[in-house]
Amino acid sequence: MQNAILQLVHQAHALSETAAVEATDPLERKKLILADLSLHLVQAALRQPQPQPAELRRYLFSILTLCDSFVPDLDLKALAEVVLPSQSGTSAPVQ
Repeated sequence: MQNAILQLVHQAHALSETAAVEATDPLERKKLILADLSLHLVQAALRQPQPQPAELRRYLFSILTLCDSFVPDLDLKALAEVVLPSQSGTSAPVQ
């Protein structure tokens, strides 16, 4: 089942990445990057028998940071830096 999910996520990832590059509207681009990061998180969770904590932290940090502008009543960027401080200054790799 995980392989089937990963195949679909791979397809969605390719589409979201292409759409983000082509997007001209900054808000639309940000939404597509959020989708892309979320798909990376799914891949990180399912690709190996045991998810790698450092990889999960990287994607969670990036997602929280990017979501900061979508959830104005919470300071998600500051929360990410408190909860995942070792990730400050790094970004999730693009695959």
